[in-house]
Amino acid sequence: MQTAKDKLLYILYWTAIFVVSGSMLVYGVAKPIQFQNFSGAANLNLSAGHQLMWTFYSYTKAYPIIIGVFEIIGAIAILFNRTRIFGCIFLTIILSNIIIQDYLYEVFALGTAVFYQLLVLLILLFDFDKLKIIMKVLFKSRPKNRHLILLIIALILSLGIKFFEGKLLSFFL
Repeated sequence: MQTAKDKLLYILYWTAIFVVSGSMLVYGVAKPIQFQNFSGAANLNLSAGHQLMWTFYSYTKAYPIIIGVFEIIGAIAILFNRTRIFGCIFLTIILSNIIIQDYLYEVFALGTAVFYQLLVLLILLFDFDKLKIIMKVLFKSRPKNRHLILLIIALILSLGIKFFEGKLLSFFL
C-alpha cells in the first residue's frame, strides 16, 4: 500500500521529468528559429558577451539545429525508464555547456539552465539505485593487463602518429 509520502514523491518525480522534457523539447525545436537573423548586436540591453555568443550561434543554421536535435534526444530519452539515466547524463552535458556559456558570456538565461540542471539531478537522485548499478558496471575493475610489451608498442605508435599527424592528414586529405 502506497503512503501519502510515496504518492507525493511519485508526483514530484514525474513533474520534474515532464518539466525538463517539455522544456528541452521546446528549446530544441525552437533552436533554429531562436538564432535566425540575430539582430541583437545593437541591443543595448544585452551584454557584449551575450551579443557575441548569439552572433556566433546565428552565424550558421547548422550549429543551432545540431544543438536542438541533442536537446530533443535528451528530452525524449528521460521520458522512458530504460533510457532515463542516459537522457539525464546527455542533458547534463548539454546543460553544463549552456550554463558555462551563459555564465561566461553574461547571458540572462543562466538561472533557467541551472534550474533545469537541478531538476535533472533530482531525477537522478530518484533513480539513484539504477545509477549506482550503471556506475559499478562502468567502473568495474578489470583483470590486470599482462600485455605490458603490447601497451608500450601502442604508446610508441600513438606518439609517432601524433608527431606525424599533420603530414598524415595532409596525405589523406
